Amino acid sequence: MFASGVFAQGDTTSHQPAPLKSYFSTTLGFLSNAVYNGRKDVSATPYITPMVGYYSKTGLFIDGSCSYLTKSGSSRIDLYNLEAGYDFYAGDFDGEVSAGKSFYNSNSNNVQSQIAGNITVSAGYDFTFIKPTIEGGINFGSQPDYLLGFGLEHSFYLLQDKLQFTPGAFANGSTLHYYGSYFNKRRIGGKKKNGGVVYDVTAGVDNPSRFNMLDYQFSLPVLYMMDKFSFSFTPVYVLPVNPALIVVQLKPQTGGDTITKTSAEIISHTFYFSLAVGYKF
Repeated sequence: MFASGVFAQGDTTSHQPAPLKSYFSTTLGFLSNAVYNGRKDVSATPYITPMVGYYSKTGLFIDGSCSYLTKSGSSRIDLYNLEAGYDFYAGDFDGEVSAGKSFYNSNSNNVQSQIAGNITVSAGYDFTFIKPTIEGGINFGSQPDYLLGFGLEHSFYLLQDKLQFTPGAFANGSTLHYYGSYFNKRRIGGKKKNGGVVYDVTAGVDNPSRFNMLDYQFSLPVLYMMDKFSFSFTPVYVLPVNPALIVVQLKPQTGGDTITKTSAEIISHTFYFSLAVGYKF
C-alpha cells in the first residue's frame, strides 16, 4: 500500500489477494524517480528493477530484487533488496507484516540510502465503496525512525475483472534520522575547500526525533491480468509538506571557530510513475 522501490508508493499491484495456490513470480519494472515521503535527490533517480519472488497460498512470501540506475553518467547497480513477510485475509479485512533488508551502492544518492532495513505492518478494510488503510513501521539506520501512513482507496474492475483501477489518496509521516544521515553522507558532508581553507563539513536535520507529516500522495494504479502475465502502470502525484531545517557545520582543518549555517530544505511537488511486467509460474 505504501511501498517504495520499483513499485510506486500507493501501488497495490505488487501482491495479489489470497492466492489459491503457491506460485513463483518474476517482474521487470521501471521507476521514473526514487521519491520517498515526498523527498528526492536534486536530480532524478530512475531505476530498472528485476525482481523474483515466491508467494505461498498460506500468505508467506519472500522476494529479492536489484535496481539498476539509468541516470546518464552514473549507470550502475544502485540497490539490492530482500523482503519477506506474511499477507493475511479475513473477509473484507486484509493486511501484511514484512521485513526488508537493503544494500545501497556507496555512491548512491537515493534519499533512502541510509536506511539499512525496515519492519512494516499494514492493514485495510474494504467497505465496498471505500477502503481505508493504515501502515506503521520502523526504519533502521544510524538511529531508528518511526513511520505512520494513512490512505483511502477504491478498486474498479472492467473486462471480466482483468482490468483494475485503484485510485487512492495517502498521507505519510516519519521521524527524520535517515534524512539527516542522507544529507551528511550523501549530499553535503565531507571535506570542502573555500577560499584556500579546507573545512570538515557535517550536516543534519534539526530535531530528527520529532514526528512530522511529510507528504500527501494521489495515485492511480492500473493493473491488467492476462493468463499468467500482469501489466501495471502507476502514476503518482506527491505534495510534500513541513520542510525540514537543515543544519550544516563547517570546521576549519587549520583550527578556528566552527561555522554553523541553517536553512529550510527546498521542497516541490513531484510527479513520477512506475511500470512493471510480471509473470507467474
